[in-house]
Amino acid sequence: MLDIPGADLFSDFDPEEVAAIHAQYVSEREADGQARAIRRQSRHQMRRAKAQAHLAELLPARFMPGESWHVISHGDIDAQSYFQHAINGVEYFDFVLISTWCICKDNLLALESWLDAGKIDRLSLLMGEIFPSRYGDEYEFSLRLQKDYGVQFVVARNHSKITLAANYAEKYFLVIESSANSNANPRIEQTVIHTDQALYDFYLEFFSGIRSIDRDSARAPR
Repeated sequence: MLDIPGADLFSDFDPEEVAAIHAQYVSEREADGQARAIRRQSRHQMRRAKAQAHLAELLPARFMPGESWHVISHGDIDAQSYFQHAINGVEYFDFVLISTWCICKDNLLALESWLDAGKIDRLSLLMGEIFPSRYGDEYEFSLRLQKDYGVQFVVARNHSKITLAANYAEKYFLVIESSANSNANPRIEQTVIHTDQALYDFYLEFFSGIRSIDRDSARAPR
């Protein structure tokens, strides 16, 4: 029997295929703390990456219906990195919702550029209650996006990290669940990318009922 750590996880798969995957895993390993991804569907596929720049190698350009891609990373990959990878695989998204505790200026600039280019038609941002006081510049930028682009901007007692994206014509619905905020940090983070309309609808219905506790964002016209 092959002496493979965690071999019981692969008991339902062909031993030769498991051995080949393990050999590839060992040969590619350079150091502890690298990112890993597994597609949970008909079989397990293992890939590795060090940082955001490697997501194109780590993940498919376009996620197939019913897939869930699980990623564990060690720094440099934030929640918006996965959305940036996904938006490169479509012509545009009709609707995007980003729920995060906080967001960095560079990520807001990227969202503005996608709005300008027509890559995003409608955008909704849901931030945590600390956002106005702790991230003043980013808060003011978000208010400007609300005014200039009709972005729905909500401040709530929020710590969830969820991204929803939909292209209705193509029936393409993405859900990105992550422990990471929409800002780079050096911590270990896990993320799952799903293509599942039912899960998309589940989250969208919940977030649609959230109202802003922040005076300035709440009084802006929707």
